[in-house]
Amino acid sequence: MTGPGIGASLTARQRALRALADELTPVKSLARLDAATARVVTTVTVVGTLLTGFGLAAAGLPGIDGAAEVLAVCSVVLAVLAVLCALIAQTLTVTRGLNTNNLLDVGKWYERRFVVRAPLTQVASVLLVVAVAVAGITAVVYLADDARDGPSVAVSRTASLPDPSASAAPTDKVTVEVTFRGMGPGQVATVTVAVDGRPVAQAAISPTAEGTATRTLTVERVPTAASVTVNAQAGNTRCGVDGPPGKPLLLTCAS
Repeated sequence: MTGPGIGASLTARQRALRALADELTPVKSLARLDAATARVVTTVTVVGTLLTGFGLAAAGLPGIDGAAEVLAVCSVVLAVLAVLCALIAQTLTVTRGLNTNNLLDVGKWYERRFVVRAPLTQVASVLLVVAVAVAGITAVVYLADDARDGPSVAVSRTASLPDPSASAAPTDKVTVEVTFRGMGPGQVATVTVAVDGRPVAQAAISPTAEGTATRTLTVERVPTAASVTVNAQAGNTRCGVDGPPGKPLLLTCAS
């Protein structure tokens, strides 16, 4: 008599299960652990791709701060921990004096491998999944942040001291650097530098394909007793700088 599940009495489902059981041998299971840890190491670059918003943001996320910065740091730390766990799980071990003819010793050897490597592989995989999720959230938070599209205005006023032997009066040098981001096609940014109410330098800038308009204006030989004002505008965003002589520059921006 043929017992159940043996030989000819196997049903189609039982034969399929038997084939699956053949894939669960210790050797093949260890091979799957190796494949899983290798996959963690090779796919960790996905975290970097997500952190840059699939190329929508420059590498390194310039100007990142706030919640996006915290999330980015967490994502990188999780990715590093995932790689470390995967590499530790892949560490080769050599057991000297193992008697391969003793099936009990062989079984214990495989058992020790599974006890150490399987948990590390599982932790590495989970850490990588979480790191990828956090990186994706970071990119969404960063790209959706309107604050990073704000203007950047820098104004400096430095004294230009004449040669002591010369009779010329000292003057100042004014440098204005303006950058507007998030501009749409057809928009124009304007910058005006005035000395005592008289415009002495002006610029009109169209944005690049990335929606950025930037310009630097320099005005030399500004009288030390003169008042300097700067007005920069792009769309509904306006920035102004008021620089009375001998007093700190006052910068304001509003949308």
